[in-house]
Amino acid sequence: MFRIARAVGVAAATFAAAALPLLAAAPAQATAGECIDYLREEGYEVVNNHEDACQTGEDGFYRPCVNHLTHVGVEIGHARTACGRAAQE
Repeated sequence: MFRIARAVGVAAATFAAAALPLLAAAPAQATAGECIDYLREEGYEVVNNHEDACQTGEDGFYRPCVNHLTHVGVEIGHARTACGRAAQE
C-alpha cells in the first residue's frame, strides 16, 4: 500500500512540475506593432523610418528608438511613449 501511495505522489509531483510552466504564462510582450499603432493613433503617417525605429525599440533599444523617432519628426513625448510600448517586456 505504501508503494502505491508513494508512486501516486511521485506521479502527481511530476505532473505538477511539468504543468507549472504552462499555467504560469509569461506576461504579454509589447511589439513594434504596438509602437506603430500608437503613432498612428497620434496622427502620424507611419513610414519605413517609424517602423524601423519601433523595431529597434522591440529589440530592447529604447533610447535609439526615441532618438530615431524624434529625428524623423515625432514629438519627444510621443516618441517616448511609442518606444516604451515597443520595449516593454
